[in-house]
Amino acid sequence: MASIAPAAPLEHTASSDVDLSSTSNAKATIAPLAPFSVGLFGCSEMLNEGFRRLVEVGVIKRKVVDDLDVMRRLHDGRADAADLERLEREGEYLQGGFYLGSQDFYDWLRDMPPAQRRGISMRRISEVNELYGGNETLERLQRRDARFFNSCMMATALGAAVSDTLDDGRVVSGVGGQYNFVAMAHALPNARSVLMLRATRDGGGETRSNVVWNYPQATIPRHLRDVYVTEYGIAHLRGKTDEDCILAMAAIAGSGFQYPLLQAAIGAGKLAPKHYRLSDRNTPQRLRAALAPLRAQGVLPDYPLGSDFTAVEQRLVKALAWLKANTATTGAKARTALKAWFSGGAADAEAMRRMGLERTAGFAERLEARLVALAMRENSAD
Repeated sequence: MASIAPAAPLEHTASSDVDLSSTSNAKATIAPLAPFSVGLFGCSEMLNEGFRRLVEVGVIKRKVVDDLDVMRRLHDGRADAADLERLEREGEYLQGGFYLGSQDFYDWLRDMPPAQRRGISMRRISEVNELYGGNETLERLQRRDARFFNSCMMATALGAAVSDTLDDGRVVSGVGGQYNFVAMAHALPNARSVLMLRATRDGGGETRSNVVWNYPQATIPRHLRDVYVTEYGIAHLRGKTDEDCILAMAAIAGSGFQYPLLQAAIGAGKLAPKHYRLSDRNTPQRLRAALAPLRAQGVLPDYPLGSDFTAVEQRLVKALAWLKANTATTGAKARTALKAWFSGGAADAEAMRRMGLERTAGFAERLEARLVALAMRENSAD
């Protein structure tokens, strides 16, 4: 924990401190770690490897039927033997609009026993994403205590989410069902919306925060704020004041970006000038060090839920990402090229073959091969 001496306007301290390095600003109540007895019902626009894993370990297994009377009796505890027999025979535990994953995922769907496959169905996107398509009462019973997980690009300190459009109006992604699911989380009783994002991003040779004070575009407005998750913690925003939201979001931002976030909030009159004790724990270096033992044990592979990438392609993905980051500017490009050209070391023969660089002709191809070889060596420890 480090106390960072802030410049104006944060130097005007009050008698009380606000400690952003404390986990009290960004933490979740620990749920009981008991096996799932009833299980969850899975319903998503896209079904992928993660749902497969949840089915395999017995988390997704609660069945539903498209019969309002039966669902009411199940909900009220009045279901008879005939209802339970029908639920077992016709019930579905997984519904999706489309299915996307690795070849192993498709093999799992194709080869599962018929009785298990009957519990999975493909539904219209409008049916999955909406609550008001004509069967609201039925879907409310099926989707009880729902948890909706989505990812976003950026989030503001007041709880708005940016998922589809940049500040200059360029559209980088469709909204998809994200807005629908967030709105549904506020419409259903005991439901929650969880939006996940990386705390920072790298580009153009610099690191920028994805937790920002304000942004010209918003996919999810601030009045639908609920739960945000970064690699540094969890911020619960629903029902909180703007002040509490700002502090919770700052606590899950990268350490180097907490101070300017608080400065902006004080400048806008949303926070009182106090002494804010910032966190030095929210860094990639600390995360890597904390997770290194688990990585070494093989507990945290790069693709824990499956991938069509071969082993050499997985190594190349990391190496090429490193190469992109280290050639983002003219200066960085020159430094990396010089290091690649003059540094020694054996090349990864398998990676060179996959890139078509095992035999090179001309200066450009030789430089490309040396750049890839350097990137592979730089990432070999990971």
